[in-house]
Amino acid sequence: MTFKIHKGIIILILISIIATAFIYSSLPEKIPSHWNIRGEIDSYNNKSFVWFTSLLPLGIYLLMIYIPEIDPRRESYKKHKKAYKVLMNILVPFLIAIHWITIFAALGHQIRVARIIPIGVGILFMVIGNYMGQIRPNYTFGIRIPWTLADETVWKKTHRVGSFAFILSGLIFIIAGIINKPYSFVLAISSIFITLIYTFVYSYLEYKKIHS
Repeated sequence: MTFKIHKGIIILILISIIATAFIYSSLPEKIPSHWNIRGEIDSYNNKSFVWFTSLLPLGIYLLMIYIPEIDPRRESYKKHKKAYKVLMNILVPFLIAIHWITIFAALGHQIRVARIIPIGVGILFMVIGNYMGQIRPNYTFGIRIPWTLADETVWKKTHRVGSFAFILSGLIFIIAGIINKPYSFVLAISSIFITLIYTFVYSYLEYKKIHS
């Protein structure tokens, strides 16, 4: 299964990289690299780190183009082509947005990271959840745990359940961003762990039910 490079995505990435080159000399020697749950900067990195964050979307995108060629279950990508393309087309702009949030924060602009990032993550999760039911067995994309990879029926059931769980978790993240309180962020992070544990246990129980 071969995925063609989307010119629009590549142009967006190149514009981001070129703009980074133009603004690089204006950046301070240290730039933000992490924010705490209150949206306060609590860690910095050398400004050269922006080259990593500017090139990361390109690396991720090219990797995702190449992955279907080497996945032993590459035929599955024909079945979930739409879902995979949607992920590529939303993940790259998301990474570019984070890159520029870091730059604007480094330049002294007041960026409400504690609100923007959770809402962005929430939208990402809801989009992924919406298409999760379309994903077919493969080794790089989806809920890849022993029981889903061992049985296609378990894979399909787990991804249907996972779809609802991801959408719910995404909604919690969006609400957390709107409320913008430390406890809401903790609740959002907790929803991820609950989703992972729930799908893990569900997959195991479904596998045991079929193979007992």
